[in-house]
Amino acid sequence: MTRKNPERRQELMVAAQQLFYTKGYENTSVNDIIKTVGVSKGAFYHHFDSKTAVLEAIVTQIAEQVVANLQAIIADETLSAIPKWQKVIQISNNWKIERKAELIEANRLMMMDENVLLRHKIQLETRKVVAAEMGKIISQGVDEAVFAVEHVEETAVILMAVISSFNDVIVDLLLNPDQYAVQTAVERLLGAPTGSMPIIDDDTLIAWFDSP
Repeated sequence: MTRKNPERRQELMVAAQQLFYTKGYENTSVNDIIKTVGVSKGAFYHHFDSKTAVLEAIVTQIAEQVVANLQAIIADETLSAIPKWQKVIQISNNWKIERKAELIEANRLMMMDENVLLRHKIQLETRKVVAAEMGKIISQGVDEAVFAVEHVEETAVILMAVISSFNDVIVDLLLNPDQYAVQTAVERLLGAPTGSMPIIDDDTLIAWFDSP
């Protein structure tokens, strides 16, 4: 059996992701992907069973990248829960600002009707894996008596849904930065002190308002 080539697999995923963004998932065919990469259909099916399999691989990779940015902070035993949360948010916001123009365009493309499935799958997988990591901060906060939470796993899932609702309107943030209502909801959900659980800071808001 011919061994799979990780570099070729990644090349197919990159091409597919770009096509999904620009043409929409439903409007992209396997032929579009292999034409972009310049390989045969057999080479494609050597790595993926279907277009759906490519989508699943892309979604998993995106989720893993998001979690990789968080794990070192979450595992830091020198930080208590609330400072840990604040640092996770800060790192996340800095990462977004560094890629501001790219993310604005990506969000524009993701809001296309043709990308409903792609957007849903990315959100679902990302929420799942990030909720598992954020649950560790919640557990730590409960142990430190700074959070009043009875069901950690369920709260983490709800927490990510609340934050995701904020991220869904990231483009609208440029016109209507209503981050404080979301922050209040997060703090009440966790039973955390008022003002302790920021979602985005003023410097980040200013950076979003500035031209790319």
